[in-house]
Amino acid sequence: MYLTYPEFKNILHDALSEDAFNKLISNAEIQIDTVTNYFYGMPNSPVLSDESASEYPWINARAKAFKRAIALTIDYMDRNSVTDSSDLNNGSYSSVEIGRTTLQSANSDGSSSTGSGFAIPDEALMLLGRFGLRYGGVASV
Repeated sequence: MYLTYPEFKNILHDALSEDAFNKLISNAEIQIDTVTNYFYGMPNSPVLSDESASEYPWINARAKAFKRAIALTIDYMDRNSVTDSSDLNNGSYSSVEIGRTTLQSANSDGSSSTGSGFAIPDEALMLLGRFGLRYGGVASV
């Protein structure tokens, strides 16, 4: 696990309960690993806990940004009732109708997805990109 509940609460003070956190953390990690090409999740890759305690400011800042991106993703998933990209694609949460009142998402196509197609908020993607953690290449076969 990349992020503990106490770390999450330290990043987002008014956030969700520990039970909700535990339900969403795995899905958030999958989403973040996908856009970072498993930067911290592969064998022989950098160790997040080591980088969090690094004496080099930029390495420490990269680890902090990674953890913030996970926290923002968990919060995004909770607020928008999504757990993966299929929830964004099927629009299952796009509108609510109660009697004659209908509430719809702000996007005209009925989704609240980001441009990335992942269940990750734009703020998290910007944090990851700032430290070179966004993977934009083609995986080798």
